[in-house]
Amino acid sequence: MGCWSLDLDKALKARDFDASRPSELKVGVWLDVLRIVAKHGQPNASEEDALDWLGREMVRGYCDGLVGKSLFLLLRMMGPKRAMLRIAANYATADGVTRVTASARGDLAVDLEFNSAFGVPGFIRGVLFESLIQMNASQPSVSFSSLPSGVVLFSTSWAQTPASATQKTQR
Repeated sequence: MGCWSLDLDKALKARDFDASRPSELKVGVWLDVLRIVAKHGQPNASEEDALDWLGREMVRGYCDGLVGKSLFLLLRMMGPKRAMLRIAANYATADGVTRVTASARGDLAVDLEFNSAFGVPGFIRGVLFESLIQMNASQPSVSFSSLPSGVVLFSTSWAQTPASATQKTQR
């Protein structure tokens, strides 16, 4: 993304967000901030691709800090399946709006049903994809589709690694 620019700062302030004074945001402002920063960081990409990039960058930035490094060390020890299944409980404690249901599809895939992606499914896909990468999942994949009920289904999967195949046969 490069350096923070005056243009980005002006665009965010025009949407009532001052990065020098972070505060609690209404959902609509937060979504606008995501879109503004994504467009600034990836000006030639589609909105969905720019939001995907921003979700990945957010996780990478989180992993640069002590808390993120510690968390992803634990998640790597849990493995991608257990970590992805745990996401539903994490969202339940993170905010009072998002509801996630997780279900395993065998040992190498988990489906996550979000009650809403708030119009930024690309951002969520980026967060999930980069999370799988940070967990050292082999060949991660994340796709999403909107269901008629309004639920957004994120299908995550990864390949079996030689180490996990060996561990499975030893159990």
